[in-house]
Amino acid sequence: MAIQYPAALDNLINPTANDSLNSNTVPHATQHANLNDAVEALQTTLGINPHGSHLTVKDRIIAAETNISTQSVLNGLTDVTINSVTSGQVLRYNGSQWINYAESNLVDGGNF
Repeated sequence: MAIQYPAALDNLINPTANDSLNSNTVPHATQHANLNDAVEALQTTLGINPHGSHLTVKDRIIAAETNISTQSVLNGLTDVTINSVTSGQVLRYNGSQWINYAESNLVDGGNF
């Protein structure tokens, strides 16, 4: 049986104490090949050092989701300064910060 991961979850058959190495139900070589393939697929999906500074991949995902939800507003970003917001403004980089800027002051032929 070839592994299904990452397209689907695998249902690997574990040998029992009564299974011989040449069992038709769980052939020994196939069991090792399937497990090796599954581990390689997991490594490919998770990459190198998948947990980074977190204890688990799950903790890293939770932290990333938290960062996304707290950064969903521009004021949450460290290089954005928005003052006196009015309709029709755009963000413009001034060399160190993204600031709100009147769209009418732009000179680019109206191409963005």
